Amino acid sequence: MTKEILTVFANGVDFYCEKRGRGPSLVFVPDGTMDCEIYSRVGDMLADEFTVFSFDARGATRSTPKEHKKVTPQMYASDVVEIMKALDIIPASIYGCSMGGQAVLSIGKYYPEAARNLIVHEAALMNDTPIPGTGFEFFKTLFSTFGPICEGFSPRDVSFICNWDNWKAFGDDFLERNEANSEYWTKYYLGTIDTDTYTDEELEKMPNLEFSVGAWSPYWMVYANKTAAERGGKPCTLLPCGHVSQAVCPEEFAEFLRKTCRKYLVD
Repeated sequence: MTKEILTVFANGVDFYCEKRGRGPSLVFVPDGTMDCEIYSRVGDMLADEFTVFSFDARGATRSTPKEHKKVTPQMYASDVVEIMKALDIIPASIYGCSMGGQAVLSIGKYYPEAARNLIVHEAALMNDTPIPGTGFEFFKTLFSTFGPICEGFSPRDVSFICNWDNWKAFGDDFLERNEANSEYWTKYYLGTIDTDTYTDEELEKMPNLEFSVGAWSPYWMVYANKTAAERGGKPCTLLPCGHVSQAVCPEEFAEFLRKTCRKYLVD
């Protein structure tokens, strides 16, 4: 599938963006890789029915801001919405995994008019985990203990994120960018992008929100998202994958997204 490369200026950043296909708009929000290449396979699969937009997050090697600061879910959500405004694709279906899931939930809270529907796969809901200090808090301890040795981490360091063979399939350029992005993520995202939580009422009001979790994912991550879905009275689908479903089981995940987004299209 042919992709169109775009540069979109929003919130002081020239964002690297990719566009595929035609039809109703579907926006992919980057996870901790900060890189839209992770959505390339799923995007190609859905481009026969949707116009798929993806982008590199602020601070990634292809979306470098002039000013560097800690990123919160609301800031990330604002980036997504401003990109969508610049592309004139509001409202759209919006999907996010991990920290991207935090951004999608923040869009639902602060910018509900931007969404046709929202899909969250294992959002980084650190404050909804069953035991304090689990999840991404582990990395904060690791970095504070070992310092420069652990400036960043990549999926090969954490098996639950993705099998390394799946990761290598995205190519050497992606792997090189991911190494650089992981250091930026550690410095400017970790500890602020993963700590927001949402009330029952806030979740209930989010437009056409659905959750998904992976059968191979750690319990703390599944628990946080499943209980958030239950509190807001939202559906939560179990998928045959782990944390990064778009890399581990792209065919199954693309079909899940297709069916979910179709439910909210208006003739």
